[in-house]
Amino acid sequence: MRAAFDATVVKQIETELRTIKAEYRGKVPEESIDRAANESIDRLADSRVPQFVPLFVGRFTRERLRELVAAGEGSR
Repeated sequence: MRAAFDATVVKQIETELRTIKAEYRGKVPEESIDRAANESIDRLADSRVPQFVPLFVGRFTRERLRELVAAGEGSR
């Protein structure tokens, strides 16, 4: 996680990522989940409303993972 968010937002992002990793365990390698999440975090780094960042990190990461699974790239 490279973007600078306050401790509360960081904790919420970490919780969201744990949930996503549990959802996609066995479907997508953890490294792919981390990469998708970091891309989402980078996209939201300049957010004016950081309280919504965890929600959008979850949404964008899941969208990317669904695309990977649909393309057959999930289990690599």
